[in-house]
Amino acid sequence: MQDSSPVFITGANGFVGSHLARALSRAGHPVRALIRKGADRSRVSNLDLEWIEGDLNDREALAKGCAGARRIFHVAGRIKAPDLAAYRVANVEGTINLLDVAEKSDPAIERFVYVSSLAAGGPARHGHPRDERDPDAPTTPYGTSKLEGEIAVRERSDRLPITVLRPPAVYGPGDTEVLGFFQAVSWHIKPLFSVPPVRLSLVHVSDLIEGIMLAVSSPGAVGEVFYIAEDRHYDLPSVEDMIQDALGTWAVRVRIPGPLLLSIAGIAEWVGKVGGFTPKLNRHKARDFMQNDWTCSISKAESRLGYRSQIPFAEGARQTVQWYRANGWL
Repeated sequence: MQDSSPVFITGANGFVGSHLARALSRAGHPVRALIRKGADRSRVSNLDLEWIEGDLNDREALAKGCAGARRIFHVAGRIKAPDLAAYRVANVEGTINLLDVAEKSDPAIERFVYVSSLAAGGPARHGHPRDERDPDAPTTPYGTSKLEGEIAVRERSDRLPITVLRPPAVYGPGDTEVLGFFQAVSWHIKPLFSVPPVRLSLVHVSDLIEGIMLAVSSPGAVGEVFYIAEDRHYDLPSVEDMIQDALGTWAVRVRIPGPLLLSIAGIAEWVGKVGGFTPKLNRHKARDFMQNDWTCSISKAESRLGYRSQIPFAEGARQTVQWYRANGWL
């Protein structure tokens, strides 16, 4: 990205979006950011952003964000919801609203980047990391909604220069989703959820941001879908061992049988319903943990985009632990 034209980001106050906003600001781009009224802006409080107050159902706010912006980064998405219908409101209907507005923008949009998820493709099968040619088979309402959002994006490929990126679990400074594993190990527990242990692809947020920047600047990315991840796979015990090393602590491995995990998740759902909130752990998330293979191949991103992951998990875990401790999260 060589010019300094405005860009529009949805989800700029979230984990990935805040890192992207910071990278784009460093590159000299005026950044417009969609934000819900009253939402937390602390992750980007030190950035000079043009805030557009509204949400993905507010087409007037979306039009303000898109006006004059040559590039749109659709990062916002709902990652916790009680059911598929609730996921669809944000991840499908909201995406369609943004596409409708972007299609009418003047000047024309030069790139529409949709940040999706490995969950849209589903777990790998038969021991082969998932790649972009594999048939999609999401296993959760979240994955289904992200895939439906992708389909809406890809259906506009004849009218908008779109690119879809599918990261696996994203971690790094500021993350709250993988934080639970760091907390568990800090409490001296290394949980295992399935037999044999889960195989994982991971990506440090800095590597994902580099993948996004490459995707938006590469002509070969138009109309394409890419997995963006670290260039090696891990099993869950190894990941937890590296977290233990980064924490400088001891921990014991504890196997949690699937029925027990589902029961715990069911209780969490009930507590959330009574308390009026959506818990991080539900039965769909539990079934994700019980899948054996969440790996993906980045060969296409390497060959088409020149993408190279830079941060192995052992190093990334140390960085993340330092940030968590500095901010009182551990």
